[in-house]
Amino acid sequence: MDELLLRAAMSGNVRELKEIARQNPEILLGKTPQQSTCLHVSLLFGHEEFSKAVLALNRSLLFTINLDGETPLVVAVTNGHLSLASTMLKLYQQLNLSDMILKQDNNGDNALHHAIYNGHSDLALELIAAELGLSQGMNKYNESPMYIAVSRGFNDVSEKLLEIPVSSHCGIYNRNALHAAVTNRNSG
Repeated sequence: MDELLLRAAMSGNVRELKEIARQNPEILLGKTPQQSTCLHVSLLFGHEEFSKAVLALNRSLLFTINLDGETPLVVAVTNGHLSLASTMLKLYQQLNLSDMILKQDNNGDNALHHAIYNGHSDLALELIAAELGLSQGMNKYNESPMYIAVSRGFNDVSEKLLEIPVSSHCGIYNRNALHAAVTNRNSG
């Protein structure tokens, strides 16, 4: 990735972004050694205006996945930028990109796993409403979103997941969400 573009993405400098893109629009497609684009970097730092501006210049950045298997949505969720995550989710929905919403990173975690891991129950509920298929995701530890939600005591999220007939309930060590519920009740 061009060094000026990287600095602009890290600082959220929209004016610099537009100048760089004006001189060479293709430069926006550059990537870091980790295969992150300027959109990934901008989302990492929570720069909403920069992220919107770069997508206005090149929407194809929505489709990029870095070496960790992270989509722009996952980057926003994992870094706690809830407004940006919601914006990315809505863009994917508008463009009928369910596959990008469902995408799992290299650990098998999808955006819903990350929302629950990071304690963002409102975002988790928004993700469930947007894409029911997220409820079926199993990570490399055999953890489903429901198992994680129950383990962490997120009753609103686990109740919403229970309403989905195909929602997975599996967990680590051949356990399931019921095991997690019993463990939480006995330790709480």
